[in-house]
Amino acid sequence: MLASCTDEELQDVYFHIDVLQYPERYHAILEEMASRGLKAVSGIEPQVTPVNIPEQLRDVAFFRSHPVMAAAVAFLLLTVYTALVTFVFCLPIYLLALPLKVLNQQSAIVYLLAFPFAPLSAAGFGKRAGGAGWYALAVIVGVALGVALFVGTGALHAVVEALFRSGSGGGFSLPVGF
Repeated sequence: MLASCTDEELQDVYFHIDVLQYPERYHAILEEMASRGLKAVSGIEPQVTPVNIPEQLRDVAFFRSHPVMAAAVAFLLLTVYTALVTFVFCLPIYLLALPLKVLNQQSAIVYLLAFPFAPLSAAGFGKRAGGAGWYALAVIVGVALGVALFVGTGALHAVVEALFRSGSGGGFSLPVGF
């Protein structure tokens, strides 16, 4: 019976079947979808198309005849892209610490623990944008520039100062009666 269904009907049955009530039918649907090479696509998921900056530049007519210039421009674009992503990922720390003044010892610890995720995530974005091979150097330079931009805002300095600044007047106190 499943062999006579169209691809759309098969996917519709897949999305509306009660797996707990009909486990055998569910597995039969999965096998039929696998045999047809279908994936469970609801139509809601966005179609993600990764952009590889060096490949995109090589497809431009001008850069086909100038491969060295294409490599240099790709290196520059990857560096700028990764620097911007790094800075944008560090931006919440800046906004919370300086303009919104959410800065004490506890928040400083949280900010410093969260800070490494920005350069690591930005490096992943840069790698997915074509930062493999010797273009990895562009990603590293971009991450370093992004961190330097963030340090230039003064937020990291303020966070480190808040970490060592005492918020109360006199250390640890015990409850009354001890």
